[in-house]
Amino acid sequence: MTVLVEAARPAVHRVPLPRGSVPHVRTGSLVRPDQVLASRRVVSQPVRLPLARPLARSPEDAAGLLLVRPGDRLEPDQVIARAPDGREVRSPDHAILLAYSRADGTALLVSLGAERPVIGHVSGTVLQVTPQFISVAVPGARLEGVGGIGDAVHGELAVAVHTQEEELRAGAIDVSAAGKILIGGSRASAETLTRARAMGVAGIVLGGILDKELRDFEAIQRRRREIGGMTGSFAVVLLEGYGKVAMDGQLFAWFRAHAGRTASLFGQERVVYVHDAAPPPQRAPRPVVGDRVVMHRRPFHGRSGVLVGTLDELHATPSGIPAPTGLVRMEDGRLASIPLANLEASLLPGSREAGERA
Repeated sequence: MTVLVEAARPAVHRVPLPRGSVPHVRTGSLVRPDQVLASRRVVSQPVRLPLARPLARSPEDAAGLLLVRPGDRLEPDQVIARAPDGREVRSPDHAILLAYSRADGTALLVSLGAERPVIGHVSGTVLQVTPQFISVAVPGARLEGVGGIGDAVHGELAVAVHTQEEELRAGAIDVSAAGKILIGGSRASAETLTRARAMGVAGIVLGGILDKELRDFEAIQRRRREIGGMTGSFAVVLLEGYGKVAMDGQLFAWFRAHAGRTASLFGQERVVYVHDAAPPPQRAPRPVVGDRVVMHRRPFHGRSGVLVGTLDELHATPSGIPAPTGLVRMEDGRLASIPLANLEASLLPGSREAGERA
C-alpha cells in the first residue's frame, strides 16, 4: 500500500553524514540536487608515529612540545611537534591526531584518504546542520512506496508508458532517457532494468515488480560489480506492491501532469520527491460508497474503481474468512466483490472529502 504525504508544507529530508564529514553549507543556504553539501575522507587503520625519539626528548618532555591536540585534523607535512633546537615531526599525510602516549612517546594517527563528496540529491533550504546529518526543507511532494533498491539519484521526470497498467519494456528505453527518472506502469523485467542502467537512466518508479525479476537484476548487478563494469548510480522505487501491480490511475495522471519536473529517488528509503509539485492524490483507509478506491491483494491488486455499494451480510473472502464486502465498478465497467479491508479510498487533494478524512 502506497503512503502519500500531501505537501501542504515543504517535506523535510535528512542527508546522512558519514563520520568525519566537513559540511560546506549552513542553515538558510539554498541547495540544488547536484550540489556538494559536505565532503569526507575515507579513514584508514590507526598508525603510531614516533615523536619523542626524533625530538631527542623523553616521552614526558615531548608531550610539552606538541603543537596540536587530539582530535585536530592534520594537513600533509604539517608540523606536529617542534623542539627548541629546531627538530620537528611532521604529519605524513591528511590525518587526525587521536592521542599521544606519555608511555612510549608516540602519536596515534588515523590517515584520511582521498576526499569524497556528499551530495544531497534534493533542492530546498537547509534547516539544520549537525555532525550526523543535514536537514533540507524540500518544496514539493513526498511519496513513500512499499519497496525500493539502489542509491540516491535525481533527474528529470519522464513518463515512459501510456497507461498505468502497461509494462515498461526494454524497447521503450533509449539514449534519450539518460539521466532521467522514468515512470513505468505495472512492472518491469530484469532485462528492462539492466538496459535502463546501461543507458544511463537515473531511476525508475513502478507500480510493482515480480520478485524473481528483482532478484535476477540484483544478481546481474552483483556480477558486474565484481568485474568492475559498473558506473553511476541507479534506483528503483515500487509504489504499490510486489508482482504485476498497476499504478493507481489518479497517481499515474498526477505523474504525467508533472513530467519535466525534477524528481529525486532514494531507493533504500523507498522515497520519491517531485520538486515544486502540487499535492498528490491522498488515500483514506476507510472508503464509503461513492469513493474512488484502490484494490489490494490478488487478483485485482493495484486496480482502481468506484465503490458503488456494500453487501448486507458477511461474504466469504478467497481465504475462506467471512468479511464485510463492497461492490467495486472498475474502470472497464466490470463489477467485483472486494473485502472492504482490501480497499483504500483515493481522494483528490483539496476536496471536501479529503479535508474531512484528514
